[in-house]
Amino acid sequence: MEFWQVDVFAESPFRGNALAVFADAADLSRNQMQVIASEMNLSETTFVTAVSSDEYSVRIFTPRAELPFAGHPTVGTAWVLKQLGELRGSEVLQRSPAGATSVIFDGDRVWFERSGEVFQDLKRDTPQVNDKLAKALGLTAGDIGLEPRELGRSTDRLEAAPTDIGIKQLMVPIRDVATLGRCRPIAGLLEAFDGDGVYCFTAAGAGRLRARGFFSDLGIEEDPATGSAAAGLGVYLAARVGPIEAEIAQGVEMGRPSRIYVRADAGVVRIGGRCERVAEGKLVSLP
Repeated sequence: MEFWQVDVFAESPFRGNALAVFADAADLSRNQMQVIASEMNLSETTFVTAVSSDEYSVRIFTPRAELPFAGHPTVGTAWVLKQLGELRGSEVLQRSPAGATSVIFDGDRVWFERSGEVFQDLKRDTPQVNDKLAKALGLTAGDIGLEPRELGRSTDRLEAAPTDIGIKQLMVPIRDVATLGRCRPIAGLLEAFDGDGVYCFTAAGAGRLRARGFFSDLGIEEDPATGSAAAGLGVYLAARVGPIEAEIAQGVEMGRPSRIYVRADAGVVRIGGRCERVAEGKLVSLP
């Protein structure tokens, strides 16, 4: 069974987030997919189970679990199918357990669009939550939170809150870039927070954000580029500070710099980026 390996949200090869794509996987069982994903040992591996000229169905696996939706697998799988000539036109639909996702091809970028929601700040329900978050991230309570003026806006201080764009994740604003770089998460403590992972972010200049994603409960200690969490962040920021268009740098601390583009308005977000093909291979034995 043939597969492609691509770097997603990458400006050149060997950057961004690596993804393995099995473009003809309709005959595989769920257990086989999980075993293969564990063997590939990337953040995610995708298995295309059906494809026509304007839509495809996909299943997405980390080394440890199946996901209903994920961002860099969406961008990378669509890009591979486009390169293979399976998809035609500038806009197609991806179908996954989280429902339909619109995918748009625009020059050398691939975008996906999702709707989502942001929930109330954790601090409103649990005043001491910043102490617990800080301990889980190897920081102090004063490191959690971000003044909106750092984003060029005037509104209330930004605090940690969960989002859901088909997968639930916790958005955690961090004081500044230096503090973000000091994050040293403790897996057992992070897993106590509801959702699939924690996305820490901060301002890095006009129209620019820096982020780090930690998903230890999914078998990913740190992710170099997380499209789903970037989408959650877009929904979060649109709800807290208004419509936003920005560029997110992620993976810098891992030596895998990534560039994720986000455009968000109330409840709707688009995430885009480039892909680079780095390998093609053949699985010679099935589990």
